[in-house]
Amino acid sequence: MVTGSGSERASSVLCGECSHFQYFLNAKEHNSPHALGKCAGEAWDGNRGQWPMLRHPCRNFVKQEPGNDRP
Repeated sequence: MVTGSGSERASSVLCGECSHFQYFLNAKEHNSPHALGKCAGEAWDGNRGQWPMLRHPCRNFVKQEPGNDRP
């Protein structure tokens, strides 16, 4: 279910594309594109844990630069 106004949906972003997003480290060093991570900035919903592929509005989004691969 999608909620919010049309302009809110149009300006939605993915944490996985933001330079503030970091995957949680784990013993097997496995990081699926859908793995839980954290927002190193100000999380849009106030929660530390964030899903990289969850589309949402965010006023602190900073586009990740090309070639900046994550572990």
